[in-house]
Amino acid sequence: MIWTLCISIIVLSAIGLFRLRRVRKRAAREQRQQAITQIQLLRQLLEQVQRHRGLSFGAMSGEHSLEPRRWSVHQQLLQLLKTIGQYEASLYWYDSWHQARDIWQKIESGFEHESAEHLLTLHNDMIACLLQTIEALANRFDLVCLGRLAPQAEGLWFELLQSIELLGQSRAVGTGIAANRQNLPIWRDQLQVLNEQINEQSYAALARLISDPDLRILVSQPVRDAEDALDLLLERIRTLLDRQPSPAVHSVEFFQVATRAISAQLLLVDMLLERLVVASGSSRERVGKA
Repeated sequence: MIWTLCISIIVLSAIGLFRLRRVRKRAAREQRQQAITQIQLLRQLLEQVQRHRGLSFGAMSGEHSLEPRRWSVHQQLLQLLKTIGQYEASLYWYDSWHQARDIWQKIESGFEHESAEHLLTLHNDMIACLLQTIEALANRFDLVCLGRLAPQAEGLWFELLQSIELLGQSRAVGTGIAANRQNLPIWRDQLQVLNEQINEQSYAALARLISDPDLRILVSQPVRDAEDALDLLLERIRTLLDRQPSPAVHSVEFFQVATRAISAQLLLVDMLLERLVVASGSSRERVGKA
């Protein structure tokens, strides 16, 4: 009788531990899935803040035709911030998220009286905070290294985001130079630095992505499109850097060329994040069947 009772207790304990472990795994999968969703939303926010930066700097530098587009992007930003607000409880623990929100308030309140240069700096600071928030989420849920010691090909989405920020800064500065119709040394120097960084980093990330055998078929055409768009942007940057009294590139054209280069790389980011969503969903199904 005693032995039977002991065996029953052991069996029930084993069953309880198995179920607890399964519940914990399911909870971890759900948290990971939620983190990816948050990153996707923050990615959209990042894109619109970068776009708002370029349009604002261009409009305040003299290209007033960009103002209606800036206003439209501003409304999209407000809506995105409202949507992301549903995750405020989990984002609350990231200082960089609070800093990003605070900087956005400064951007909104300062648009009427701050200089174009100061607002450009505020945008840069906000974007840096958004990237820090995304990186923190990615590190916490292992969305870059994916269980390995080094970043994996499917985790290159974050490196692409960092590369895109270089393109975004060049879009803002280049649009401002073209809108001013003059090559001021301070902006020429900054654009030259960005040009060198883009050449060093952007192509390398795309090359590593297409070299992965598991991703090559999926990303082959999008990578080629991204490289072509990048080539064209760098050509326009070189034209702006040409030592002429008046830039030969119109500000609206430059903004559009840079936007196409950025959008081409954002497409790759979205593809990689979607693969993480699918992989996370498959893992959750396996846990449910266990």
